[in-house]
Amino acid sequence: MRTEDPIYWDPLLNVHCLTRYEDVQVVLRDPRFSAERVDYYISGVPALLREKLKRYDEFISHWMVLADPPRHTRLRSLVARAFTPQVVEGLRPLVQRVAHEMIDAVAAGGRMDLLGDLAYPLPGVVIGRLLGMSPEDTERLKRWSDALFRLLGAPVPDEEIIEAGHQGVVGFEGFLRDLIRERRAHPGDDVLSRLLLAEEQGSRLSDAELVSTCALLIASGHETTTHLIGNGALALIDNPDQMRELRDNPQLIDRAVEEILRYNGVAYQSSRRALEDVEIRGVRIEAGQIAFGFLHAANRDPARFPDPDRLDIQRKDTRHVAFGGGIHFCLGAHVARLQAQVVLNTIVQRLRDLELAEPRLEWIPSLLVRGLRALPVRFSA
Repeated sequence: MRTEDPIYWDPLLNVHCLTRYEDVQVVLRDPRFSAERVDYYISGVPALLREKLKRYDEFISHWMVLADPPRHTRLRSLVARAFTPQVVEGLRPLVQRVAHEMIDAVAAGGRMDLLGDLAYPLPGVVIGRLLGMSPEDTERLKRWSDALFRLLGAPVPDEEIIEAGHQGVVGFEGFLRDLIRERRAHPGDDVLSRLLLAEEQGSRLSDAELVSTCALLIASGHETTTHLIGNGALALIDNPDQMRELRDNPQLIDRAVEEILRYNGVAYQSSRRALEDVEIRGVRIEAGQIAFGFLHAANRDPARFPDPDRLDIQRKDTRHVAFGGGIHFCLGAHVARLQAQVVLNTIVQRLRDLELAEPRLEWIPSLLVRGLRALPVRFSA
């Protein structure tokens, strides 16, 4: 597609599919494209399911990633005040300790599911620390997060996906409203308490915005970090020369994570709606039409990255779009990067002779998330 028809019109999804780096950058950065989601209520869906879709859309409408200025500017500026560099860097000892503990728990057996045993539970511990939540809450929060993203990434959601997404909304709303009430009465040294106190030009987050924003931080924190670790580990297993190089030179981890983000990042595509007619490479994207910027295709564009299908942890130019671009660049990118750096370096240093334990891997069926269901491996510790 990138070679033959880089702005391809997909008649099934009714979207333009952009696959070249420069074109994807236009969609991500040009203010003529909106990030706000258009309600989709499928014809023929029973009335009860339509109501559940409306509630879901209302809930995620407060996500800053789905907002345009000035609403996006206000939401992001308020939330960013709670994510200082000091807060993020302060997580490093926790991430390192938990990574060692989780590997210790399975090391003697010489086998593990890198997702289920490490990459899946670890972000829950980190998010729990950030928001001041109990570790016992991790499993249900992850279940609700999965449900929200599964519906968001489904090309044509069925009844089961809609119902699960609705239950995710209901679960998050009940849990977070209780947590917010507790924090208002007893504020602590956590991001949620800071969000309650954050103020920018006299504006604060409403209760609905606060609940939805916390759900976004939890859900995206789980999905991004889990699959960045999983995709990174798989990339290194598939490229043992690069794993050896990282093992011998652990100081390369920052550059290695950026290359992994380019090579096999988590976000599959980012969608935008044209606010007016926009012409790219002679192709007109009409006002109201949706454009999918395929981030993976952009990050493998040979016009932008030499030898793009090769993993090279010493690649000097890795200005990828794995975290999006423009004003919607991922606010949690630094948290995800930190966790990936610590965990992948720990995996490489501690798990020798690392290889796949199963020949076939299953990818999540989503237009939004690029990630595995499981990553079974063998190793010697």
